[in-house]
Amino acid sequence: MIFGVRRRERMAWMVGIVGSLVGLGGITVALMTLPLKETQAFLTIVDRNTGQAERAVQIERASIEHADAVKQSLLYNYVMGRETYDVNDNEDRILRVYRQSVGQAQQSLREQWTEGHENYPLTLYGQSGKVSIEVLSINQINPNTATVRFVKTLTRPGEDDRIGNFTATVTYQFVPSQQSALELVWQNPFGFTVTDYRSTPDSLEAQQEGLK
Repeated sequence: MIFGVRRRERMAWMVGIVGSLVGLGGITVALMTLPLKETQAFLTIVDRNTGQAERAVQIERASIEHADAVKQSLLYNYVMGRETYDVNDNEDRILRVYRQSVGQAQQSLREQWTEGHENYPLTLYGQSGKVSIEVLSINQINPNTATVRFVKTLTRPGEDDRIGNFTATVTYQFVPSQQSALELVWQNPFGFTVTDYRSTPDSLEAQQEGLK
């Protein structure tokens, strides 16, 4: 009887020890997985009527790649806005580009859109013509200057499309916005400002096609 009781006690101790080891192992595994978890911050928009919150933007640390992407996006939009021609939105688009320009870039744009100028778009393309732009590449020459290669396509009803390759050299800077109207700040939150803009055809064919 004594030996039977002792045997049962030993078995109970062994079961207890094994259970403790299993429990410690589980805690260790849980601790090992903690460093793998990340805490992410999100910007949310709360609906005033329903009270529901929706994720808007994931907040991340900006990197050099992100900064380059922002610059290329701004250059892309500037060239697209300046070189496109469509009587339906010329006024709003060119005014937006004009606000993003100073110095030579602003002066050359103002002269080009003055009636009587040799490159006055309305004279070149008329009411029915449209010029669409396809950007091919954006290359940074130095911290403040980039080249943008693009294709211009002039379309007119009843005529074949005229296509030409061009390269724009764009010098720019970032100036803190001093606009009082919130809408203007939204249009250019980074203060992207072009100081010099020159667009040249890559071939004589582009000039001969009437694209300038």
